[in-house]
Amino acid sequence: MDGPDTAPHDGDPEIQRASIEALIDRAVAALNTGDRATAAELADQILATDRGNTDAEDLLAASTNIGEIRRLTMLVADLVDSTALSTRIGPDAYHSVVGGFREQAQRIIAEHGGHIGGTAGDGIFAVFGHPVAHMDDARRAVRVALDICGHVARISEQARRRYGVEISVRIGIHRGLVYLDVAHDDVYGLAANLAARVSGLAPPGAVVVSTAVESLVRNDFDLVEQPASI
Repeated sequence: MDGPDTAPHDGDPEIQRASIEALIDRAVAALNTGDRATAAELADQILATDRGNTDAEDLLAASTNIGEIRRLTMLVADLVDSTALSTRIGPDAYHSVVGGFREQAQRIIAEHGGHIGGTAGDGIFAVFGHPVAHMDDARRAVRVALDICGHVARISEQARRRYGVEISVRIGIHRGLVYLDVAHDDVYGLAANLAARVSGLAPPGAVVVSTAVESLVRNDFDLVEQPASI
């Protein structure tokens, strides 16, 4: 392909990034309609400009046999040392503290257009971009994460006064291609696993975003580079 369908090789980095984003979206749409040739051609164009682009590499390897492919922003929030917490306070107190965290987190996610993809134990998995997509889904996810951290700090202060314990949350955000199982309201794939791994890099009370998210939100938030392991 040529003309407007070709990603630029030089010029303004923001324009180049926007062009690559558009090509990825077109490739995803083509793949979901069964047009693997077009999807592969678009992915090759992206890799010619942005070598190592994980979304393009995933497109080349993807199969639509197990679900629809979507590019989503995923947020994983986990309470820190919750198992130890459960041994220090009674079941009612634990339910009150963890329930308060879940209630506030789910409210904030819904208010910013996110969707709860699952809860397990003391963790929450949320997606932005399904069932309704927004141009600023990555920014919404970061804002949600910061708001959740603020609310958990207040819940922790209440728990310290009432039960003599404190809590904190770590949150990770990643954006990438996943398989969307609409029938079961579930997503799976490497990108979903990476979101959980990113959350594991976050210090207590902090938010960590992947490189894929950083490129979309760096003009909206103050970011500090985080080492790959802590």
